[in-house]
Amino acid sequence: MSSIENQPVKRRSFARTLVLILCVNASSAFAVLVLNWLMTTRMTSSQLVSVLITSLVYANCCGTIMALVMPRVAPRCARQPFPLSWLYFLSTLLILSAIGCLIAVFILTRIGIFPAAHYWTYFRSTLVVAIVIALIIGVTKYLYEGLKHRLEVTTRKLQLKELEEERARKLAVEARLSSLESRIHPHFLFNTLNSISSLIQEDPKLAERLVERLAALLRFSLDSNQTSTVPLGREVKIVNDYLEIERARFGDKLHYSIDVPAELQAIDVPPLSVQTLVENSLKHVIAARREGGEVRITASAAGGRVNIEVRDDGPGFTGDAIKAGHGLDNLQARLVALFDDRAALELSRRDGFTAVTISLPHTEAAALARV
Repeated sequence: MSSIENQPVKRRSFARTLVLILCVNASSAFAVLVLNWLMTTRMTSSQLVSVLITSLVYANCCGTIMALVMPRVAPRCARQPFPLSWLYFLSTLLILSAIGCLIAVFILTRIGIFPAAHYWTYFRSTLVVAIVIALIIGVTKYLYEGLKHRLEVTTRKLQLKELEEERARKLAVEARLSSLESRIHPHFLFNTLNSISSLIQEDPKLAERLVERLAALLRFSLDSNQTSTVPLGREVKIVNDYLEIERARFGDKLHYSIDVPAELQAIDVPPLSVQTLVENSLKHVIAARREGGEVRITASAAGGRVNIEVRDDGPGFTGDAIKAGHGLDNLQARLVALFDDRAALELSRRDGFTAVTISLPHTEAAALARV
């Protein structure tokens, strides 16, 4: 936090600084004029004019120096522990008062308010006036700059805290996604290896081709660890490889079709999301029934959304049947982590098919990987 407190504050524009200096100087000169009027029982108009001119000269000489120097000195003094802060401040104030008084007396002797022969006499006698003006301006600037500096430090601390909280939320989402994906990959690999192992004895050439598909699947699985989304076209290719492996296992029991328009293949989706839905259909429909079944994979865009649907002709299920920590539950959690409430996993039953649909916002799905 100390590094935040030591950072220089942003200065206001020269025009605003000049206006502020003139206002403070005029107020100080008026205060000195009122003080002289109260302390003196009788003052002629010429004396009032002389006092006003003198006050204005002192105020502008001392005040300008104060206004230029104190914004830089006050924050440094304010950061010192008491009483060192006030000791440094008052020492600076006296030095600046003396410099301002020297300049003011020089100007007043030049315009004839003070005789030039008594320069040092008037300097000593009016130093008190310079100190009073310096105290008025200096203390005001000291308090103002001190409060301003503390306000800016507090603002920076709040901004830093917000950035840290945002970073923590992002890291939490990434950790959550990694955790969810780590549960998917071993399960996916286990099922795929089982499919290949059953073919090694029966058809070595087919098993060899399936090993090549498995290599592609593993490469995709490893690459997907580096990003939270993949193009739908790549996901569909992996799904096709997976289905070909499973078709070698199930034979005529498995029928599938894939219909994904070319214009939607660039849409970004969570890796292995469609594969998770396909795997769920194969596990609960194809493998569970002697006659096997059919799986249909389609994608469409409507109403500003992209719908990726996996249908099977199984008996169907409801959301209550989704087990915590398993495929569909993990997929739902990944969608929430990536899209919040802008994506959904929807279940439906129509025309004898059970459909599980991933619904994504069209524009956000396409831009997600670049955010």
